[in-house]
Amino acid sequence: MSDFPQAEGIKQTSEFSKKFVIVVLFALPLVAYLFFLNGENHFDTLPVVTEKVQELSDFKPVKGTATQLKDSVTIVTFLGNNPYDRLGYVSNINEKVYKKFHEFNTFQMISILPVAGSEDIAQIVEQMGETTNLTDWHFLEGDAGAVQSFYASFKTDLPLNDDLSSDFAFIIDVNGNLRGRDDDEVEDDGLVYGYNTKTAAQLNKRMIDDMRVLLAEYRFAFKKNRDQKIQEDE
Repeated sequence: MSDFPQAEGIKQTSEFSKKFVIVVLFALPLVAYLFFLNGENHFDTLPVVTEKVQELSDFKPVKGTATQLKDSVTIVTFLGNNPYDRLGYVSNINEKVYKKFHEFNTFQMISILPVAGSEDIAQIVEQMGETTNLTDWHFLEGDAGAVQSFYASFKTDLPLNDDLSSDFAFIIDVNGNLRGRDDDEVEDDGLVYGYNTKTAAQLNKRMIDDMRVLLAEYRFAFKKNRDQKIQEDE
């Protein structure tokens, strides 16, 4: 009785291949875990450049509701005595920044102006409201001394303009700290206190990236606290 012919076309799995597959299946999850664990320990945060800026108790709303800095991620702008002169800057930050982030929880935009600019801002807000949901954008007025005092609490190297406006927008965290950069390649001392609203390019390259870092920082902290609470409740 003759032997059956060997089947052709069926590849025999080598011992090396078997061991390789087993190693991959067990090793990959461990490597991924170590990677994310390492990422947690080296998570980038947006530097604090000034601690505890002044609260908003000296201001009242021109349009919108009364608000405070505490417990919100806030972008602050200064529109001065003649807000219409800054309409291009307001449009830039509206299109490039506000519309991207205003639906995030705890986010708000605050524009500060002296009483002299209130009439202009009412018209600007009416025009903007036709295309923008301004629920999270607060326009606050105060006397010249209040504007100067609030701005001085930022301790920035960027002076206010003569009309009490600023070309820059500022990021304040939920604890009332001014956030920015301390190792920027462009600035001589590496410090960035505010973000230039003159051009959309500046907002895109710096401010949007830094806002994403800050919001990711809070999401990470929330997840970490939630996971810790779950472990404690088990």
